[in-house]
Amino acid sequence: MPRPLIAVFRGGYSGEAVISQQSAMRMAEAIDHSRYEALFISIAELGWSCETLNGEQIPLDRGNMSIDRGNGTERFHAALIAIHGTPGEDGRLQGYLDVLGLPYQTGDVLNMSITFSKFTTTALLRTMGFAVAPSVVLFRDMPDLMTKAASIGLPCFVKPDQSGSSLGVSKVKSLDEMAPALTAAFAECHTVLVEGAVVGRELTCGVLRVNGTTTAMPVCEIRTSREFFDYEAKYHAQDTEELIPAPLPDAVTELVQERSVAIYGAMNCNGMVRVDHFWTGSELITIELNTVPGFSGASIFPKMLQVSGYGVERAVNGLIADMLAR
Repeated sequence: MPRPLIAVFRGGYSGEAVISQQSAMRMAEAIDHSRYEALFISIAELGWSCETLNGEQIPLDRGNMSIDRGNGTERFHAALIAIHGTPGEDGRLQGYLDVLGLPYQTGDVLNMSITFSKFTTTALLRTMGFAVAPSVVLFRDMPDLMTKAASIGLPCFVKPDQSGSSLGVSKVKSLDEMAPALTAAFAECHTVLVEGAVVGRELTCGVLRVNGTTTAMPVCEIRTSREFFDYEAKYHAQDTEELIPAPLPDAVTELVQERSVAIYGAMNCNGMVRVDHFWTGSELITIELNTVPGFSGASIFPKMLQVSGYGVERAVNGLIADMLAR
């Protein structure tokens, strides 16, 4: 019997495309190739392409997500999405796959489109009773832009509302830093979030749902010598520490895990999600959700899986089995 054909989506239209390539490779390597056959689907501005894991090009018909290797049309059975940013993390790809009836491991269109906006995510969490930082959303042509940005107070973070890997994010500690921070953020996205800075320990917790069971991963504490966990700290700095499990009191660890699972459920997430928080010493403040978390060798989620004993291979193949069962 032929093995089910799994599309591993990579690339995308954002500055995170290079990280996506690495995440997709790690996912593909974790697949049980005795049970499934995996091929890369690369999405770029110039078009879509299909390659084997060794880089051999294969003709792709993206109109019905099928390939032709000379033995007739073969249609993909499921999709692992490893695209950070658009179109894999904002619901666009999910909507297309829904039309084609092709299952995927992430949340649905509504979940992905909502959580891709940092402001919408925290605004919704606030209405649900979860503690989040104060924030305001800005548009490029909004009048009194600087006044609205400064209303949050200092220090604050200026972030593109819809981007990842901390691209375009600045920590602003004085008003003369606000204008260049807004310029950097607007270069990444047409909407910008200004968020009050939370002082505390930076924590993140992965959540995974496989076979109907939702599992919280070990909590990770992030320590960096930089102003915050920016792109350089995430992927290049030698002194960044990612402590898994985080050296926290048991009660705080349980709080982070319980809060992360509760938010995962409240936002109707699916697959692998990472929830980022700050612990102030007395309160847990949620910052954002990562619904297609990095999966490269430098990424936190695979490290959580390994430390937990769950394992990368078990997680990836479990997600595929779930998709094929739908």
